[in-house]
Amino acid sequence: MPTHVRIGRIAITAVLACLLAQPLLAQVTLISNLDGNDGTQAADLNDLRNKGMGFTMPAGQNHTLQHVTLRLETLGAVAPIVQLWTNAGGVPGAVIETLTNPTFAASGIANYDFTSAGTTLTAGTSYWIVAYGVAGAAQYHWKASSPAQTPTGIASHLGTLFDTNGPPPTGVSSILTSYSVTGVVVPVELMTFAVE
Repeated sequence: MPTHVRIGRIAITAVLACLLAQPLLAQVTLISNLDGNDGTQAADLNDLRNKGMGFTMPAGQNHTLQHVTLRLETLGAVAPIVQLWTNAGGVPGAVIETLTNPTFAASGIANYDFTSAGTTLTAGTSYWIVAYGVAGAAQYHWKASSPAQTPTGIASHLGTLFDTNGPPPTGVSSILTSYSVTGVVVPVELMTFAVE
């Protein structure tokens, strides 16, 4: 067998082995405390009243954010704003992305998926999910459990914040509102081999 054919077959075999070794791009729940028990506690949110839940990504691979799920009680025509923020010394620093809203029920309690445009969540980095509302829209409730349920997953719980001065929240809160963060692993790029 000519040398260039043998090298070509080795290169193809190596690429196929890398492809087979790649994990399927399945969605992973990075952190969650859903559904909770819908206890007597909640964060009542509007344009000034705002809530943040922080998490730290695990070491290792980056993930692409798919969506953030919040357990909300809606009361009329609500217009939630749900954002991903950087972490700056234990509080939200800057907005990374405003997530796309789902369609809301006129009333009742449900889990709502707020969709990302595909932001990369970097391994070992902390983030905040911040929620508030549009001025003039109905107040809504980000439900919580009582007793509180700490979010768990491959990411770790960073903290919970609330204030009434508009975003970002900076006051420490004991209310652990119910949410989850879902992403997919960013695959390791394949090495390519040049064959003459």
